[in-house]
Amino acid sequence: MKSIRIAFAALFVIPILLLSILYAFLPASLLRAFGRSDAAERHLRRCGHFIGNSILFFLGVTVHVDGRENLPQTSNICYMGNHQSLLDIVAFVGPADLWAGIIAKVEVKKIPIINLWSYALGCIFIDRVSPHDAIKAILKGVQHLKDGKSLLVFPEGTRSKSGKIGELKNGSLKLATRSKAVIVPFTVKGLRAGFENLRGFRRVHAYFSIGKAIATDQLSEEALAGLHEVVYGAIAKRFDELPGQV
Repeated sequence: MKSIRIAFAALFVIPILLLSILYAFLPASLLRAFGRSDAAERHLRRCGHFIGNSILFFLGVTVHVDGRENLPQTSNICYMGNHQSLLDIVAFVGPADLWAGIIAKVEVKKIPIINLWSYALGCIFIDRVSPHDAIKAILKGVQHLKDGKSLLVFPEGTRSKSGKIGELKNGSLKLATRSKAVIVPFTVKGLRAGFENLRGFRRVHAYFSIGKAIATDQLSEEALAGLHEVVYGAIAKRFDELPGQV
């Protein structure tokens, strides 16, 4: 059942991705050539939103989004959330309609089309077997936020194998605290049932919840020391509140 459903979705999703060279990147390149970089960015974001929604639609996944009123009026946001599925980023740019660079594995550079969208998002690539490369990625991430851009971080470091929230690594918080960015915690639940644990042909309902923003620019030393518990607590509390199974 799973393979049939994914194959069906692929019949539509693959052409949509391939054609994005024409309907997304070509117009964006022309806009940049005429000095319209902001318009090019907006166009790519709209196209990314369309692709994200399309992938979920053809997989039979409905993502319920709440908390958009919690988004701050600033551009240097460090989004931090739990990592359940390959669909987390799809839901982020699709139904949640958010846009941010991602710290991604360097192997992504080798995947056609996906690598173009990674560059469009402003991804920072990291070789996880190299500690030196990890430090460089953190420094690039800090500068990315200082430049007024947003970043998406999964503090667990990898997807949860069980669907439950794993341990959040403290190092991820340095991206926000060193750049004085605003942390926006978010919680995803149920997306594994839309891909990794996909069964049957029933529509899957998943959830993407945006939490209250946490400004880091004026936190005391004591508050900074307890920031890990605050961010983790916000994500975990909402996870328990959301309906559905992991």
